[in-house]
Amino acid sequence: MRGISIPTAIIRRFFQIEGIRKGMLMAFNLFISIIPLMIIAFALVSRVRNRISLSQVFIEQFHLSGETAGVVRGAFPPTRNIIKVASLIAVGSFALSGFDVASVFQRTFADAWNVKHYKGWRGPVRGGGWFAIVFATFAFGQLLQSVPAHHGAWTYIAVIPVVLVMHYWFWLMTPKLLLDKPLDRKDLRPGAILGMIGSTILWGLSLVILPGWFSWYGRGFGGIGIALAMLSWTYVVSIVWVVIVVISAIMWERSAPIDEVVEVSDAPTLNA
Repeated sequence: MRGISIPTAIIRRFFQIEGIRKGMLMAFNLFISIIPLMIIAFALVSRVRNRISLSQVFIEQFHLSGETAGVVRGAFPPTRNIIKVASLIAVGSFALSGFDVASVFQRTFADAWNVKHYKGWRGPVRGGGWFAIVFATFAFGQLLQSVPAHHGAWTYIAVIPVVLVMHYWFWLMTPKLLLDKPLDRKDLRPGAILGMIGSTILWGLSLVILPGWFSWYGRGFGGIGIALAMLSWTYVVSIVWVVIVVISAIMWERSAPIDEVVEVSDAPTLNA
């Protein structure tokens, strides 16, 4: 393994684990689980507090105007309509989709690191815990994005360090939950730092790229175009996540003791 250059090893591993396909599956399940749950959660919170509309939050957060702002207003239903459909069955079905996200991401981690997949009850339990962390991270990230929109660009000085710390702990905890392999924290730090940087860059780029995507997709497809823009961005996020996992695995193989790497690599687990 170490005789192959790092870029070559990363590319080989990415396609070996079918990274594009896994990214697509993850993006689809994230889109049909995280986004509806966030919309329902927002509707519940806004009902208790000041009844603000989700469409208005999007318009202010991404500085939308004109035709695009009108399309966004039509794309999101009023809060009272969201509450009507926010039944236990609806929330449960969206949450179950989250387990698919966790399952795909767990297999991605296991295949990239060449370790066995979780069997029995441990997989769903750990996957459920990971999905809860993903949901909380997405929701808190959106909340942090709204701070500069309301209080000015200077607040990025305080917001960005919080985002960095949040993403670092997310990527530090994720392997412990999804990998059936004991790893020391020092083994996870390089991947956590890489994930922190990549995820924070995506967090910032969404504020730059999504307004243009909302405008382009919205003009072409109307309200459904807003959904297509969000799905496309979710796919970008998923692919970056898979790349982070692959790079983290390669970095561990280059730095871990040879005996540990050989022991893991000899296990017949890849694509099991």
